Parts: sequence; structure tokens; C-alpha cells
Amino acid sequence: MEKKTTWEDFVNLMLGAWIFFIPWFVNHNLPDLVMSGAMWNFWIVGAIVFFSATLALQNIKPWEEWTNLTAGAWLILSPWMFGYASQSTLLWNSIIVGLTVSVLSALALPIAQKRQAYVLSRR
Repeated sequence: MEKKTTWEDFVNLMLGAWIFFIPWFVNHNLPDLVMSGAMWNFWIVGAIVFFSATLALQNIKPWEEWTNLTAGAWLILSPWMFGYASQSTLLWNSIIVGLTVSVLSALALPIAQKRQAYVLSRR
């Protein structure tokens, strides 16, 4: 039987926390970021990645990996959707972290699918 958790989910858990706190720890020149869509985007995407990874660490399932893969892709597109692409530190954090979350989730997805197939076959 496959293992229950993957190192990819643990890294995504930490990346989810980082995404949530990016606006406070990354240098930027956006005025009134607290009320902007960009700030809410970081909060929501960070929370989604964090909680999906937390659930995957408890009992990995494919939907958790698909959720994080999608959230990572969304984060990559976010700088242009929320108008902060001109802020290089926020831009590169979004691209690099989003790409990392997506890749790690894609790596963990086959493990989750095998585990789910095993569990379903045991019923």
C-alpha cells in the first residue's frame, strides 16, 4: 500500500502559509494593499493551499492535489488579473511559488490516485 502522506504536501503546507503572508514580508510599492484585490487573493489562495495540504497530510486524496494544482496555476496568473505585475517582488513570488505548488501537487497526484484506488478496492 502507498504511504499516507508525501513530502510534497508538507512543502505545500509551508508554501500556503508563505502565500498568505507574502504582502507583509515582500517589499512592494502598492498603496493601500490591505483593501486591494491582490491582498485578498493572497489570503484566499494561501488559505486554500494551506488547508488542502493539511488535509492531504492526514489522508491524501486526489481532490486535495487537484485543488492545490489549480490554486498554484491561479497564483501564477494573479499578477495580471489583480494589477500587481509591475511589482517585481510580488510578481516573481507569485510565479515561483505558484509554479512550485502546482508542480508539487502534480507530483503527489499519482500517489493520491493510487491510494484512492487501493482504498476503493478494499471496500
